[in-house]
Amino acid sequence: MKIIFETIRFIRLILPKQYKLRAIGIGILLFINSGLELLGLGALYPVFAVLLVDSVVEKFGWAKWIYNSFGMTDERQLIVVLAVALFVIFIIKNLLSLWITKIQSIFSLSLYREFTLKLHEIYYRRGFSFFKTTNSNIIMRDIKVATERFSQSHVLGLLNFANEIVVLLAIVISIAIYDIRIFVLLLLTVIPPFYFFYRWVGRQSITLSAIRNRIEPIIGKNIFQSINGYVDIIISGSEKVFRKRIEENVEELVNVNVKTNIYNLAPTRVIETFLMLAIAIMIAYGIYYLPSKADLVKLLGLFAIAGYRILPSINRMMIAINGINQNYWVFKILTPLISEKINKIEIEKEVSFKNHLKLKHINFAYSENTKNILTDYSLTIKKGEVIGLVGPSGAGKTTIMNILLGFLIPQKGTYEIDDVILTTENLKSFYKKVGYVQQQVYLVDGTISENVAFGCENHEIDIEKLKKVLDQASLTEFMANLPDGINTMIGENGAKLSGGQRQRIGIARALYFNAEILFFDEATSSLDIQTEKDITESINKLADGKLTMIIIAHQLSTLKSCDRIEKIIG
Repeated sequence: MKIIFETIRFIRLILPKQYKLRAIGIGILLFINSGLELLGLGALYPVFAVLLVDSVVEKFGWAKWIYNSFGMTDERQLIVVLAVALFVIFIIKNLLSLWITKIQSIFSLSLYREFTLKLHEIYYRRGFSFFKTTNSNIIMRDIKVATERFSQSHVLGLLNFANEIVVLLAIVISIAIYDIRIFVLLLLTVIPPFYFFYRWVGRQSITLSAIRNRIEPIIGKNIFQSINGYVDIIISGSEKVFRKRIEENVEELVNVNVKTNIYNLAPTRVIETFLMLAIAIMIAYGIYYLPSKADLVKLLGLFAIAGYRILPSINRMMIAINGINQNYWVFKILTPLISEKINKIEIEKEVSFKNHLKLKHINFAYSENTKNILTDYSLTIKKGEVIGLVGPSGAGKTTIMNILLGFLIPQKGTYEIDDVILTTENLKSFYKKVGYVQQQVYLVDGTISENVAFGCENHEIDIEKLKKVLDQASLTEFMANLPDGINTMIGENGAKLSGGQRQRIGIARALYFNAEILFFDEATSSLDIQTEKDITESINKLADGKLTMIIIAHQLSTLKSCDRIEKIIG
């Protein structure tokens, strides 16, 4: 039961303040739901009593009261009334139970929404380096799967476990009060196998969950690579290699899931088997030690009523515990929600750019154990200046650009905009002035207008501005030949566009958002000679003294419009 207490403690720590009051209400509903379950179980007793006991009206005061209140003349009428009442009670009980279950589900799944958004925000706050060094499939697993598993397996699972434990304890206590023999029998036949089976299954579940947690991101990575690398895989003839990787991991995952399914279903079979053992022992005991078969039937009837609810209760408890064990790994993933508090009131300062950008005595290394990429490096870029960065591979060109973009923070030195140091407080203001065209422009599976006005809702897009920037990016002629114009779908990652058209979309995007500073990171390196020349001309047209541009290029011809070229030696 250690895992249950750990889960309660973790939920208490991670639960947002506004959810704690709701949690109290959920707890109250939980006890109401348990009471309804006991009410339904208790309603079975009168029906069994009138069926199993002769002259029930004379023997039970409650039966006599009902009999007289309804003016009955025959005990069969009493049986019918009790059966109808039982049916009505179960309808009301089940409707209320479903409503309570709905409220509990809304509570737990709203936590899924809350934690997904918070974890997404925390990961974004970790910045550029985090996304560059962490596999995207692991990030996807953490944000989507871990939060969902926590809400379903831990929060909802714990609520179900608590509900069932209350019901189970109430039944067991009631049985002990009514007949200590049945209580002792249950204690000896059900508790030991439940305990040992739980211990064994718990250990196995944790082991299997660790394997699944390791395999699923690898499968996602291999499938993702096989889809995005389709052309290269076909040409290189490595299709079987990639499929074999997928097959091996999927096979391992299948084995894990088979075992998991067995462990989830096994508790029912184990408990059921030992309940049948208890019945066999009870029959043997009754035959030899009870005065009549009628007494044995009464004892078995009571045991059947108890077993009717005990068996599913134990099964649900085991399923809840298995789910918690199997998803124990999410605690580590969600711990940042406790330790990295998000400040809702963010201080955002404006930063102006009228004079220059300055890197002053910068030192930068990607980790403590690697040598510096940049040492005591300084660079000044005047407003309206077009500067080219050239140098051998690994010299630090892209590193300098990423520092200028605010993606990387130097270990030593400062980055200043008009003598104001760039910090997290003024970073958003700075990004409003920045446009960035990468070697591989990121495009969504949408229309041209959606990709240029990136992140804007369709009703927010300024069509006139959109057409203007498409013209500036030399896309007007291309657009004229499209039947749907700016509403043309471009496919996943711009699959329906040429390399040059994708780059022009990137340029148009930067211009649409009124960029004052344009960064081009090898924006033409993957293009053919003619397309590279065309894109270079488009870039040159932008060099009008108003835009500040920083360009990394492998061809000096791309840098002919630069005011100066900065050579990075490394």
